[in-house]
Amino acid sequence: MKHDGKIALVTGASRGIGKAIALHLAREGAEVVLNYRRSKSECEAVLEEIADFGGSAIAIRADVGHAEKTEAMFHVINDEYGKLDILIANASFGIPGNILDATNRYWDITFNATSRSILHCAINAANLMPNGGNIVTVTSYGGQRVLPGYGVVGPAKAAVEGLTRSLAVELAPKNIVVNGVMPGITDTKSLRAIENVDSIIERVTNDTPAGRLVTPDDVADVVSFLCTPAASMIVGQFIIIDGGAFIKG
Repeated sequence: MKHDGKIALVTGASRGIGKAIALHLAREGAEVVLNYRRSKSECEAVLEEIADFGGSAIAIRADVGHAEKTEAMFHVINDEYGKLDILIANASFGIPGNILDATNRYWDITFNATSRSILHCAINAANLMPNGGNIVTVTSYGGQRVLPGYGVVGPAKAAVEGLTRSLAVELAPKNIVVNGVMPGITDTKSLRAIENVDSIIERVTNDTPAGRLVTPDDVADVVSFLCTPAASMIVGQFIIIDGGAFIKG
């Protein structure tokens, strides 16, 4: 299997895209560390699912928006495995609204959880990758387009892009390959909980050349590929996964 013997950390792994990535890596032989912030029961369900198909995983609760809690999580990973091969920086949290209404508190919460968290994770991960590894960040259109109600989340997503590229350049000499993925509107439980979701799904489907929404598994397939030797010369790039919606405009 593609990732036999590898240790992979997936932040925000209890649901949606993070869950799909964690399951995919586990099916391909990686031992997966599932990070979660609050959803203990959901994370335990992912652990059970991995165990059911014979995979291996542990769960660690940590708010990666806090540097000290992030460092504590990596201490556990070091004690448990002594190394890390793959970091999937998927966790994100932001306060929506208009940007002119954003307070300093909104900025701090959103940037800590969405972009500073990646820096904290990458620094700690690199220390556990003496022989190289892979880091993949997960972001969205919000870093390149002004989306309604995205407010301060958009600038935080833009920071993820800049940070990913900077990390890619600085870590490449250490054989740590850094890239990002940018999924379009993805069919998750969170999406399905939005008011008037049926009309949103219909509009997005009609506007997507591929004729359907992105699924979490679509994203997991690309992330897994980026963590293989076949992708070793893809460095500092963002792969858009949206069935052609972005280029259609």
